[in-house]
Amino acid sequence: MSKTSFTAFCVEFYANHVGKTGPEVYAEFEKSGLLRELDEDYEDLHGMGMEALMQMFDEYLGDGTKSGMPKCEHHQIRTLIIPEVAKLIAERFGISKSEALDRFYKSATSQNLADEENGLYGQSALFVFGQYLEELGEK
Repeated sequence: MSKTSFTAFCVEFYANHVGKTGPEVYAEFEKSGLLRELDEDYEDLHGMGMEALMQMFDEYLGDGTKSGMPKCEHHQIRTLIIPEVAKLIAERFGISKSEALDRFYKSATSQNLADEENGLYGQSALFVFGQYLEELGEK
């Protein structure tokens, strides 16, 4: 699993765990320094089990992260789509996948992908990438 895929995996599964959207959790991971930890300690972390990762994130972020029952039912699908979208963004703009992931998670398209009601999670990575380009005024 690449670092980009691992980061998206952690963000989306933790979002489901705490009942938030991926973009909300990405912002929390960034603010707390957890994104940096995921990158720097990738070799140690990517082999951990899901339960251990969720517990580690809970402890790292402290209480107050959870907002009730999980609301992201399609997080597993997003863990597959988001790294592909980041790859397309990186290729299109000549940036690293890490920078592409950062740009995507901070976009309105990412917010739309996290919305369970609109069904964007059911579209292909290429379609989501097209939505991202439209948001930027490109195409």
